[in-house]
Amino acid sequence: MSRRRSKRPKSSSPPAQRGRKRRPRPEPGKQAATGPFTLRTFDVGALPLVNHILDRMGLEDLLEEHLPPDDPRTELPTSQAILVLVRNVLLSREPIYGVGDWAARFAPDLFDLWENEVPLLSDDRLGHSLVAAFLGVVPQLVLALTKNVRVEFKLSLDELHNDSTTVTFYGAYTDAAEEGQRGGRQTPAITWGHNKDHRPDLKQLLYILTVTNDGAVPVYFTAASGNMADDRTHVATWDLLCQLAGNADCSRPNCEIGAAEIFDFR
Repeated sequence: MSRRRSKRPKSSSPPAQRGRKRRPRPEPGKQAATGPFTLRTFDVGALPLVNHILDRMGLEDLLEEHLPPDDPRTELPTSQAILVLVRNVLLSREPIYGVGDWAARFAPDLFDLWENEVPLLSDDRLGHSLVAAFLGVVPQLVLALTKNVRVEFKLSLDELHNDSTTVTFYGAYTDAAEEGQRGGRQTPAITWGHNKDHRPDLKQLLYILTVTNDGAVPVYFTAASGNMADDRTHVATWDLLCQLAGNADCSRPNCEIGAAEIFDFR
């Protein structure tokens, strides 16, 4: 049993019996009946292993710390919904409308949920959770998570590799043609630029990723407007990685290889 369940109000009855209203949905798991006997089975898969890693990372506590507070009427905590999405991306990559059905195949406690909470994993609720993630997943959360991973898994940050690529979009995206703000956060522009898929006819975003030399573990990522040049992203990335590495002597990158950077903190 995980830490989240122990934090909930103590009660011998599940949430639905404490006055919550639930939409009628099929019960989680698979059922088979014969005569007076009914058998319910649940999948397990790789979830125990994934849960063990997520617990060591301290992701749940960091989400609770950095995500916007839930509305008191929210039945399913946003941090729990996002953790279900994280597990889905790692194990199955179902579309958002299929995540609820995917999760219903597994034992609910593997998601740290009560049985009556599984039907709440609708695409609408998960969509609201992603909005909250957009507002709450800030550099401070990413850096705090990476620091946890560095300590827990003894990760070396002596050398970091940084590179960028483009994410190509099909469609007009007129509302995202210029940089702006949403929910108090800066939003990049989906627009034309130097497309690395060799599709100058399509709009794009620039995606920047930094990984460790020790196992190529991702430690930082961000997105920029599609028309931003690679070299304009290096200074901000460098400053954040200096904070992460805890190195006060961060004057400039060690060397440059094409559009990629190798940052040496030794």
